[in-house]
Amino acid sequence: MVVARNADQTLGAPTPLVANAHAAGLLVHPYTFRNENQFLPADLRSAGAPSDYGDVFAEYAAFFAAGVDGVFADNPDTAVAARDALES
Repeated sequence: MVVARNADQTLGAPTPLVANAHAAGLLVHPYTFRNENQFLPADLRSAGAPSDYGDVFAEYAAFFAAGVDGVFADNPDTAVAARDALES
């Protein structure tokens, strides 16, 4: 609901959800981010198996660019690394 997926399951554009939530004084923490291909948008998947890791850093970048305040992730080390990479 924060960043849409296109009909072909690729990563789409941010929605107004974060701006609307912030305007109402709310924080936004989407869930649950996963590193594996099977959970990523089609354009961020690697050429490997469904259980292989894809480009989750690009997915995090899209959500942080949309203005989320934090995320819930099955691999919090990856989430922190992605956040830190964007802040540097």
